[in-house]
Amino acid sequence: MPYDKKIAIVYKTKYGCTMKYAGWLAIKLNADLYEISDVGRWDLLKYKTIIFGSPIYNSKIYLGDYLEEKYHIIKNKNIVLFCVSMNLQSKEDIVEYNFEDEEIKKKIKLFFLQGCINFNDLSRIDKAKFKKNINKNKSFEMVNLEKCVNIDRNNKRTITPIINYVLNKTY
Repeated sequence: MPYDKKIAIVYKTKYGCTMKYAGWLAIKLNADLYEISDVGRWDLLKYKTIIFGSPIYNSKIYLGDYLEEKYHIIKNKNIVLFCVSMNLQSKEDIVEYNFEDEEIKKKIKLFFLQGCINFNDLSRIDKAKFKKNINKNKSFEMVNLEKCVNIDRNNKRTITPIINYVLNKTY
């Protein structure tokens, strides 16, 4: 029986926001969904389009190293990367910081999505980093963030550009 799925979504999550977006995309695109630890090397070869979902912490794309390592295997696929972060960072800065290979920079279609944070769920290290950023960036928004316990900027509608892009490339 031929394999009829054209799209895979592979994600890594730390606190659940990336997983939420990955799930929404999998439903809308009728895609197979993999947590990064469950995907094997050969699994990726079955698909025409692979969507990677990764959080960004301290400007680092969690799946960046994985993508660079596996790129030679999947470079002929349609590769999409969505990154989830609380910060609004420029696409150019993030790509430049995370990928050295020029071919990868040009090949991967990148989307940014807003994340969520529940201060009580953060690890001790992440709490310390969060507080340090608040103290360093005394902007009105950051000062108000410190007073919030739970911030959720996930929005199902924000996946629409990813869906449109993938459907135009896949079918």
